[in-house]
Amino acid sequence: MRPIRSYITQIAIYISIIMLVLIIIVIIFLHLKLNGVIIPEEFNQLTLNHSPFNVLYLIFIKNLFVVIAGLILRSLFKKIASPEMFFFSLALLALSFTSFRSLFLVDGFLGYPVYLSETISRVVYFEKIVIILCLFTSGLFSTGIPFQKQQSFLLLIMLISFILSLSIPIDLLETNIILLKGTGSEYGINKIFIILQLFAVLNFLVGAIKNNNHEYLFLALAVGLISVGNEILFTLIPETLSYIAILSLIMGTALFGYKIHKIYQWT
Repeated sequence: MRPIRSYITQIAIYISIIMLVLIIIVIIFLHLKLNGVIIPEEFNQLTLNHSPFNVLYLIFIKNLFVVIAGLILRSLFKKIASPEMFFFSLALLALSFTSFRSLFLVDGFLGYPVYLSETISRVVYFEKIVIILCLFTSGLFSTGIPFQKQQSFLLLIMLISFILSLSIPIDLLETNIILLKGTGSEYGINKIFIILQLFAVLNFLVGAIKNNNHEYLFLALAVGLISVGNEILFTLIPETLSYIAILSLIMGTALFGYKIHKIYQWT
């Protein structure tokens, strides 16, 4: 019988593929609607005067990477019961929820209710919290947490992310981050995000000491690369730094996968 984590990972991959299809649909939709038309001022407000298509292409590249990486990691590690890789993979696949932000660009054509704008923003924050908590939890297992706790931690992650995303105040009149309603610094929650990501890295440093294995230091570096890349890409600014951030995600994923494989080969 296949373990439940295998089904969860498979579902997450399917969702990431759906998110990739969503961003492709939005890109095609806007090309059809804006062909030969001056870009509306409301679009410039939503993208902070960046080209909406450049923003969408950035989301597409990010999601394409997520799908490819998710499929590769599932293929390579489906027979390895690694809780570190399980939660790392979920964090990676959750990056695909960025596609929801593209829906702000179709609002002017479809005219959906205002409360949907708030819902989309909360989904975005839910995604970010899930990513950070999954990275943090991945590191916990390197410190000696029993493998049997995986499902309990996953349920706890979902519950905490859901509660926090609902409690964040969203100002629908503010757009300080591209394709996201709100100020981007609600209740200083971003400081909490940064602290948790630092602890995610610290968990693997502790794991290196407890397991007397320097390979965990590379896992700490990999999680650091993913965290930095995620923070930069959260802004969705379609400039060179964002594409460097995608490279950071690729390097972090490759390094994490390679080192986890070495660790479990030895054990």
